Amino acid sequence: MKSIVKHLLVLQLVLVAALGSWAGTGKRSIVPSVPFINGGEPASAIVLRGSLATFNASSGRNCFTLTWNSAVTPSCDHFDVERSLDGVKFEKMGEVKVQATPDAQYSFKDNFRPILARNNDFYYRLRQADLNGQVSYSKMLIARVYNTKSLASLSVTPDPTINDILVNIQLKENAFVVMKISDKSGNQIVRKSEKAQNGMSTYQLEGSNSLAPGQYMLEIIVNSKERLNIALEKS
Repeated sequence: MKSIVKHLLVLQLVLVAALGSWAGTGKRSIVPSVPFINGGEPASAIVLRGSLATFNASSGRNCFTLTWNSAVTPSCDHFDVERSLDGVKFEKMGEVKVQATPDAQYSFKDNFRPILARNNDFYYRLRQADLNGQVSYSKMLIARVYNTKSLASLSVTPDPTINDILVNIQLKENAFVVMKISDKSGNQIVRKSEKAQNGMSTYQLEGSNSLAPGQYMLEIIVNSKERLNIALEKS
């Protein structure tokens, strides 16, 4: 079982600007308290134009397959898929051309060496490039490979529409999953329990977008064994 590790997660709330933004700090990297990302780009710049309805990751043999769908504007040219091992420094892994079909489905396979997945979590984001040179960024997705008896992988990302947190669980067998958010005093604020089926499932933590500013902990537990802890800060 992997040890409990705090992670970095940047979740921008876009529907109600007064609610501010989510950010996390972890052992492997520290993000400034102001909502800025790599390159000094302000948080207001990390929302894809058009409609990014989903952004998920499923693990395969030494790879993650990223899937998303988006209704983009006519000026859009392509998506750059970027990966980071610390949530701060991102590297372009590949490029996907924009489709003319409304609500098009996209996918990208990111191959990696096995040792990289054993020692790191993966932070993904999409960089949308327009024909006129303008760029914008998606919210961040964190993914971890487990490959235990019951669990293949876990990934977490904010819902692009209403900004509740989404948890993506890829199981090898049916399992009992507990997801909860607690404040810095340990008081449980949000809790969701599910009897999850074998395969990929996505769960929405309703109400997580409306929490008051402060520090929180997101904990995901599968069969009381595998778990993932993410430190969150909402400003």
